[in-house]
Amino acid sequence: MVTTTKTTPTTEVPDVARKIREQMISTVKQSQQLLLDAAETWVKAVSVLPVADLPTIPGMPALPGAEAVTKFTFDFATDLLKAQREFALQLASVLVTDKVA
Repeated sequence: MVTTTKTTPTTEVPDVARKIREQMISTVKQSQQLLLDAAETWVKAVSVLPVADLPTIPGMPALPGAEAVTKFTFDFATDLLKAQREFALQLASVLVTDKVA
């Protein structure tokens, strides 16, 4: 008995898709830089305003800073995206079989 296998050639992502991806990332980075510049300008403008001291609550620990919370959130999102990517690749491998019985 001879078992034949059918192989389907895999194709790479088309160049046009790669170019669109690069342009999109570039546009996002440019937008982010504009927002950072605007935020810096805003911070400089309001830095001359008086800041009220907020009361502390005894027994309550200090809250983490914005940078720590941001890092934690993005680390969590990165781990979640990696897990989803792994799952999607495994599922694609199961669903797209090259063997013909």
